[in-house]
Amino acid sequence: MTGTGRITLDGVSFSYRADRAAGADEVFGVVETDTTTPVEPGRGVSDITLSCPPGSLTVLCGPSGSGKSTVLRLINGLAPNFHPGDISGTVRVSGADMPTTPLSEVGGLSATVFQNPRTQFFTSTVTTELAFTPENFGAAPPEIRARVTEAAERCGISGLLGRKLSTLSGGQLQRVACTCAVVAGVPVLLLDEATSNLSPTAVDELATLLAELKSEGTTIITAEHRLHHLRDLADTVHYLRDGRIERSFTGREFFTLDDDTRRRLGLRSLTRPVAPVPTADPGAPADTDGLELRDIRFSYGSRTVLDIPHMVFPAGTVTGLTGPNGAGKTTLARLICGLGNPAGGGRVSLAGRPLSARDRAANGYIVMQDTGRQLFADTVIGEVTLGTDGDHGGEHAAELLAALGLADTATRHPLSLSGGQRQRLVIATALAQNKRIYVFDEPTSGVDLAHLDAIAAKLRELAEGGAVVIVISHDAELISACCDRVIELTPHLTENESEE
Repeated sequence: MTGTGRITLDGVSFSYRADRAAGADEVFGVVETDTTTPVEPGRGVSDITLSCPPGSLTVLCGPSGSGKSTVLRLINGLAPNFHPGDISGTVRVSGADMPTTPLSEVGGLSATVFQNPRTQFFTSTVTTELAFTPENFGAAPPEIRARVTEAAERCGISGLLGRKLSTLSGGQLQRVACTCAVVAGVPVLLLDEATSNLSPTAVDELATLLAELKSEGTTIITAEHRLHHLRDLADTVHYLRDGRIERSFTGREFFTLDDDTRRRLGLRSLTRPVAPVPTADPGAPADTDGLELRDIRFSYGSRTVLDIPHMVFPAGTVTGLTGPNGAGKTTLARLICGLGNPAGGGRVSLAGRPLSARDRAANGYIVMQDTGRQLFADTVIGEVTLGTDGDHGGEHAAELLAALGLADTATRHPLSLSGGQRQRLVIATALAQNKRIYVFDEPTSGVDLAHLDAIAAKLRELAEGGAVVIVISHDAELISACCDRVIELTPHLTENESEE
């Protein structure tokens, strides 16, 4: 194929239609199974022109909802073939005209890592998921096994082979999704917020992998809010706002922007943020109103995930909970909020009173990594007012939406929002509840600088109102902005098991 790996968009405009997207059975074997997501008619991108030669790395940045994901959908053919809409201009990948390329052929042109990796998995285990693409394209079993083994080693997930996807953390799922893209062995790699749930170590490992793929001739486009790891990798950076490329930079120009300019553009740090240092003794004496955990153990089958003798989260305080992917942070969050029970003998107490699972659910609220699981209403404002009282609830909801930059989305369907906007919507819904315990699991994945600051301010307000606030995050910028104390959760390693 001529021009293998070359990407060109020339004067491309795209606006979504309200039509229902194609069903999964019509596009089986493509990449995304979140097929019924509504979109707001008319929203999209305008006059996008860019060129990415083979072996280059291009960064798309800009505010949440600026059109970055839509550009990626145009390149991988999901728009308009999967997400219906009206398109003008030309989109070519390795010489193929993407709007007319059958979706069954797209997998041979590019691989995409989505912000929510759960939307692109088709099987139940890591090994079968890695094998899915080469098997779908008719590779022989010995070749499939070799490619899976090699990619797993290269991406540092060999220890996850054979594991059920349902037992993995969000960060581990993202690493599996990246490995699936490597297994595909295609000339173009597209990443949509692929670092949003990764630990700092895993981000560094991804940057190393991207450097290797780039040196081998892979063309890479990544849409990101976390930018620092791309400092020595980016050839071109396009800044999008309101569906248009507002500014373009060389990688060198972009990463020498002064701090004032960066902040005016609403961009996250261009240098590696200082990692938060654990500042809290997990087993310090509980305060009168705080949350106390004793002898908390939890296992998935024979695999022990948590073994915590004693841990305290004071009321009126924002506590950051950090640790590597797979350390059990999300599992602990679920236990705290009554979505599971620790093994016999474990105890969760609030203000000195032991709590049953029902008590924990009544007193706690969790913002999950996969925000799509927490959206139930048919409008944004309806989502925030769900379960609240009358007129006062509506007024409070409007204030929360305004504070989190969502006022102009109030009448939209929640699932028509971008990933970062959905994240903020679920946070607004949490803030509208009158709870004593709040757990936020990676609340700034897919979130730009202005909205990170707004989220941090709202979390501080919750704590100042006397709530127990727990922030699970790898985001050093967020932790620095809002946390009073930091606890690091280390993985529980059994015999012959290594930390991922």
